[in-house]
Amino acid sequence: MPPSPTPSEDDIECIVQEGGDAMVSYLCAKAVPLSEEASKPNYCEWSYRDLLCLPESECKQWFKACEVELDMLKQRKVFEVSDHPSGRKVIKNQWVFDEKSDGCKRARLVAKGFSQVEGLDFDQIFSPVVHFETVRCMLALAALENWHISGLNVRSAYLYGKLDKEIYMEFPEGFAPPHLKNKVLRLLHALYGLKQAGLTWWNELNESMRELGFE
Repeated sequence: MPPSPTPSEDDIECIVQEGGDAMVSYLCAKAVPLSEEASKPNYCEWSYRDLLCLPESECKQWFKACEVELDMLKQRKVFEVSDHPSGRKVIKNQWVFDEKSDGCKRARLVAKGFSQVEGLDFDQIFSPVVHFETVRCMLALAALENWHISGLNVRSAYLYGKLDKEIYMEFPEGFAPPHLKNKVLRLLHALYGLKQAGLTWWNELNESMRELGFE
């Protein structure tokens, strides 16, 4: 049987508009084989100790990514060094690693929020989430009325949220200064992984939008 001819741009546009089995078959034919994806390392499952087993040059790249993350947290004043409060639980944290499509290595410090105590470390955690139907409606109206739409990305958005609870956290693995071994970090702003991180970011965004005159 001769191979199927490659569809032209007009054919592809027709397939997408009509949908159905033809579009599903076309998308499946363009899918990346699982074997290629499976060969890539799953950085998200790595721990900090896994980095120490890598070649020295690669280990330095990941170590530099961790330093960049900590520098950003310090610039945002996410935490401050504090004494270990008596009777208060200190939550742990972990490093989450990722590699971007351009090869850039990224490390993110994430709090282990599952160890937080309700009523002590957090109360409400609900945060509004946009419905995709609303987004589609706005895009449709913009297309019909010839409106201009702008989008933006807030880098590390959760770090802007201010905490109203006393939350203490251990030093990140691999970056605990020897002279501060009896100290902990008090979180002043939300960190990814905290139960109330989404809510604190929403409160900060809501207040900023009101100050700009939005309703």
